Amino acid sequence: MKQLKTIILFFLCVVIYQPIKAQQTLEELFNSREYYVVIDTLSKKKETQKLSLDELFYLTKSYGRTRQYSNGLVFSNKMTKEAMRLKDTTNLVRAFNLMAENLIDLNEIQKGIEYCEKVAPIFREKDSIAYQSLCFKWGMLYYHNDDFKKAHKIYNNITYPKYRKLSLFTNNYALTLMGLEKWDEAIVYLKKTLKQSDDRNHNVHYSNIGLAYIRKGSWKNAKMYLDSAAMSLTESSTLYNKKSLYEHYFDLYRSQNKLIEASGYLDYIEDTNEEIFRQKISEKIHALESSDKQLKVANRRETTLIKQVKVIDNRLEIAEKQKIWGAFLLLLLTVALLSALFVFKYRNIKTAHEHIQTEQRLLRSQMTPHFIFNSLSVLQGMILNKEDKKAIIYLSKFSKLLRLILENSREKLVPLKQELKALQNYIDLQNMRGQNGFNYSLIVDEKLNNINVLVPPMLMQPFVENAIEHGFKNNMENAEISLKISLEDNKLVCLIKDNGLGINATKQNTNSKKKSLSTQITAERLKIISKELKVETGVIIEDRSIYKEQGTLVTLTLPYKIEPEDA
Repeated sequence: MKQLKTIILFFLCVVIYQPIKAQQTLEELFNSREYYVVIDTLSKKKETQKLSLDELFYLTKSYGRTRQYSNGLVFSNKMTKEAMRLKDTTNLVRAFNLMAENLIDLNEIQKGIEYCEKVAPIFREKDSIAYQSLCFKWGMLYYHNDDFKKAHKIYNNITYPKYRKLSLFTNNYALTLMGLEKWDEAIVYLKKTLKQSDDRNHNVHYSNIGLAYIRKGSWKNAKMYLDSAAMSLTESSTLYNKKSLYEHYFDLYRSQNKLIEASGYLDYIEDTNEEIFRQKISEKIHALESSDKQLKVANRRETTLIKQVKVIDNRLEIAEKQKIWGAFLLLLLTVALLSALFVFKYRNIKTAHEHIQTEQRLLRSQMTPHFIFNSLSVLQGMILNKEDKKAIIYLSKFSKLLRLILENSREKLVPLKQELKALQNYIDLQNMRGQNGFNYSLIVDEKLNNINVLVPPMLMQPFVENAIEHGFKNNMENAEISLKISLEDNKLVCLIKDNGLGINATKQNTNSKKKSLSTQITAERLKIISKELKVETGVIIEDRSIYKEQGTLVTLTLPYKIEPEDA
């Protein structure tokens, strides 16, 4: 409802108030010094639309021209951020200059210096003209901070011929020289400024030349230029310029020990200070009166608009209520449908998850009876053959493996070190079964030794078992299995490599349907655990013949979780 009222109010404002300057561009309005029109136009626009970089530029400049420096600083900052977002270096440079200009106007000298030092390295070689434009503000910030050496250095960075001919450059450069007490050089540049500037600024330049001669001790020349400054004062000359001139006269007479004359100019300075104070008070009163008038006009306009809105509001109230109820019912229906869909989807996922978990438990439990039977048969053979020592070692490893399998089967995640220990016991037992045996190696990334990594149990064992049972047929000689576990790019990767028959030959000799089911269950298990732990998983089985080698290579990306070590 409030949004509707706002739209109607805005529409009526447009109908009632149509600015005469509406057809002019922002640049034309700014150049014709219609700063308040620019501010009013863009302030209204930004309430409903995002301002472009050009619009932000003219709005910021207009705030500066109307001495609303705080607002100018806010919008120069917005322009900087927008230009950086769009990677628009041209407007970024313009924004930097505006920011420095506003900081000077606000007398935030130290902040201005820090800002210029921060942004200066951003300028590229092709931005050198814009960089030199920034130097005008940067140098004066150092000057106002009484750091004349740095101010002079910054102004020496301005090498563009057009800039060096400007009266702004020659005057400011002369001021830095005066700060360094290089009076003769300063006088040269001040006289250049005098030739280039308008008559309305002559009193300032005459006064500065007079001050330079005072510092040199050339009283006659100082008096001549100060008198010229006094003669060039007009009604439009500012009180600050008059005060500066009186202060220079005071310095001249005091330096010559002419205390009576100096005392007279102290009176002038005091009178001027009082005028400046009264002027400031008058400006503040004028600003308050102007604000009060604008507020009264705005209130009258608002009263008129409110009356017109009430007429329309009564007609729209019933339709608005119907619209709200319709939207509410639609929202309620949408929420109900989404909730039902969510519950249905959740039940399906839960059922599938439970089904796969059951399959996982069945798959892990399949190993135990079969493996126990085979292991006991091997143990029986060792005892019958009176291989007592070997039987004791075998029995020890077998019992440790059984205990680890039972412990691990109850947990979703177990320490990697514990899982590798179980896997090594399993490999040792399998190695003791055959006549020829096989060589194996286990390499673990050193990074994994210093962290507590948890992994799902019984993920690596099936691939090792496949290599032993299907890859090493007929007790082949020089059989080898190598396992390498590493942590790279936040992935825990296990490489299982053997030099057996190879996956292609194995497929021809085994039940491919059984094997594909085992692979599918493992893949589904990896997928579920991957979602739970939010890590990448996967399994790739390759015949090493593609690398002109013999055997099978399994690349297993394991799901894992890192837990802090116990204190």
